[in-house]
Amino acid sequence: MKGVALPLAITLAVQALTSMAMIAPAVMAPVVALELGVAPQAIGWFVALEYLFAMSSGLACGALIWRFGPIRVCQISVVLAAAGLAAGTTALLPLVFAAAGLIGSGYGLVNPVSSHILARAAPPRMMSLIFSIKQTGVPLGGALAGALVPPLVLYLSWRWSAAVVALLCLALAMLTQPVRAAEQRGAGTAATAGFLAPLRLVFANPPVLELAIVSLIFGTAQLALFTYFVSYLNLELGYSLVAAGLIYSSAHAAGIVGRMVWGVVADRWLSPRVTLGMLGVMMAASGVAVASFSVNWPLPTVILASALFGASAVGWNGVYLAEVARLAPPGQVGAITGGTQVLTFIGALTAPPLFGLVVGLAGGYGNAYLVFCVLPGLAGAYLLARARRG
Repeated sequence: MKGVALPLAITLAVQALTSMAMIAPAVMAPVVALELGVAPQAIGWFVALEYLFAMSSGLACGALIWRFGPIRVCQISVVLAAAGLAAGTTALLPLVFAAAGLIGSGYGLVNPVSSHILARAAPPRMMSLIFSIKQTGVPLGGALAGALVPPLVLYLSWRWSAAVVALLCLALAMLTQPVRAAEQRGAGTAATAGFLAPLRLVFANPPVLELAIVSLIFGTAQLALFTYFVSYLNLELGYSLVAAGLIYSSAHAAGIVGRMVWGVVADRWLSPRVTLGMLGVMMAASGVAVASFSVNWPLPTVILASALFGASAVGWNGVYLAEVARLAPPGQVGAITGGTQVLTFIGALTAPPLFGLVVGLAGGYGNAYLVFCVLPGLAGAYLLARARRG
């Protein structure tokens, strides 16, 4: 573990702060929407735009790693996130769109460059666990956003909330500069020819393609949790913004624990695909519970159901990314991860606006969560059935 400690710490920190930057606008949505004169569910379009740019930057990441080195790419990712948050504080619609593009571009670099770094550093017998620990940065960022942003919004303003997150991102870029200065030049993988080459790698590898399609489906449930959960609790169930943020944080905290637990499970007891199948079924069952929330539910029960949803809907990514890295051609971990990320982010791209549409058609957030838990359950059952037949 000694040789992987520093790479893991850097990639975990980058993942946490870029995730916090991605999620913070959704946490602020009930307040910001009033100032912009739009419905709170319009945040779905902002999140979709973030993921559209993340898809593109992920495809370019292999070339960026080769050109600048992996640590510099980590720095670029957090600086882009900070620039996006700063642009969003203007509340000018063109700059709000630019904010989504900048934050998303930074976020899209994180998984490919982290996989490139960790695939070289992690012991093979611990890959699922190491990747899962890194992926705890996603729920950690969500938990930080849920716990810190609402109080900052209430006691300062939403603009200062965005500024604080931006400053944290810039601070990390500066803290990693000594590591960048010591980074061995020429250590990057040779660039894959062509912008779409990472996608061609994925489609040429059927096991990776199957995993990527499953990740697309799982990503829809994850983004439904990330994007709308605070609005669901605050606007439909009547929880205060702070209480809703703390419940939201409990879901992400469970995701942190879940990612590490599932990593150990996939490394020691079950295969990665069986673990992912189990998580898909768990995602569907806990999603049904979340969809059934009412004002009569005791708070501990709401927190428990939210935690189970978070442990599954947020907890699957590390096992998935480690398996993709195992199946990658030699020297192409970053590139093939960027290619699979396109499919993962298609789910993330389409889920927020579709969820907002279903909220209107189905008559509420709870009914929309019920609709969105069906596909992950089917995908999980498919993986379990395939594993049993195999």
